[in-house]
Amino acid sequence: MRFAPSPTGGLHIGSARTALYNYLFARHHGGDFVLRIEDTDAARSEQRHEASILADLRWLGLRWDEGPDVGGPAGPYRQSERSELYRSLAEGLVAAGHAYPCFCTAERLERVRARQLAEGGTPRYDGRCAAIPAAEAAARRDAGEPAVLRLRVPAQRWLVDDLIRGPVEFGPLTFGDFIIVRSSGAAGYNFAAAVDDREMGITHVVRGEDHLTNTVRQLAVFLALGAPAPRYAHHSLVLGADGGKLSKRYGATTIGDFRRLGYLPAAIANYLALLSWSHGDDEVLSLSRLEAEFRIEALSASPAVFDVAKLDWLDHQHIMRLDDETHRRLVAERLPAGTLAPAVAALAAALRPSLERYGEVPEAAAPILQPPPGPVDERVAAAHWQLTQFAELRAQAAEWLDEADARELLAAYRSWAKQAGVAARDALLPLRLVLTGREHGPDLVFVVAAIARSDALARLARAGAASR
Repeated sequence: MRFAPSPTGGLHIGSARTALYNYLFARHHGGDFVLRIEDTDAARSEQRHEASILADLRWLGLRWDEGPDVGGPAGPYRQSERSELYRSLAEGLVAAGHAYPCFCTAERLERVRARQLAEGGTPRYDGRCAAIPAAEAAARRDAGEPAVLRLRVPAQRWLVDDLIRGPVEFGPLTFGDFIIVRSSGAAGYNFAAAVDDREMGITHVVRGEDHLTNTVRQLAVFLALGAPAPRYAHHSLVLGADGGKLSKRYGATTIGDFRRLGYLPAAIANYLALLSWSHGDDEVLSLSRLEAEFRIEALSASPAVFDVAKLDWLDHQHIMRLDDETHRRLVAERLPAGTLAPAVAALAAALRPSLERYGEVPEAAAPILQPPPGPVDERVAAAHWQLTQFAELRAQAAEWLDEADARELLAAYRSWAKQAGVAARDALLPLRLVLTGREHGPDLVFVVAAIARSDALARLARAGAASR
């Protein structure tokens, strides 16, 4: 299996899904997963994008057996470093009569294209240069006349035996003789991809359905090379809620975006696997379970709609399954620098039941970490008596309280309120308001534990509740 991204931007969520499917298929069948960088687009390819793609794949938990950073027996693994191989094989196809030089100018090709479209046909090369005698073509090239190399495509029907879609047929006029080497000497995409798949021993290729027309062209390259083609599986595309292509108008679209928003890699991988694969009611799956249970044949060919609400639900499920230490660390990473350990522990416990992604931590924690702004709520002013009692209880306790101590403190406060004839809500709501400025929020036990004694007393004093 191989994943072959182009380093022209970040790792799109759809491309990450393709990488995941290839990885899972390889691991499930005990095969190898190869990472290949298709950087023949020199104008748009950048090393920073390659580094970003590799980092995002590692973050997702995908590990490759061969690639540009780990090497392997079929390297190099960047297409820009394989140019001589492409040129050599292309010239071999010319010598064998399976390819030929084309000297048509861009202007002529555009005229042919416009005429074909006007006649209601499918644009394809009309084969003008295919009849040029080999000796004449060689002489013109030797004289320096610009030429591309085109594959001589047989006029036959083509069959893609797809692992997801079943047999997909293409007629003999689906495409014409296409370019395998440009006049600059750079290999065309379909030629380079097929050559690399052959040279790297790729047996199966999983990619999006938008590559079906590329696949049939690559079958023509394999035929010309006299090599067996891989088996192909073309999964559905990821669409937005309106049925259109998933793009920036929907918000996050790259793995980097989702990382910054604080999603867990396990949840992203879990969600991407389920986009076209039904696993019944048992949907919270680790990467190891996905490796063991994933079946490429079980993928649906229907379009997959990206549902952020479903992703949020899955991410919450994975958050709830994390060990406490990892959860606290991930919360701490989103809190202001210098937040003390007792506050981190309390906030981690406070936010966990409702947290859908770690990117929510700063906003959710802010009311607890910072004194409430603005004027004092009238409900706080009316609760002077009970808040004074809480201040006295808090003043007698330690600077920081763990969960058990905070529960004991609040229990003592409730007991006092009951004896004083104060309803629980009238005792606790003003306390929440004076500590956070909000009517609702996390369990008050964790709010009390997350605020140091000195800070809590200062907030009570500001509200006029603490006695001096």
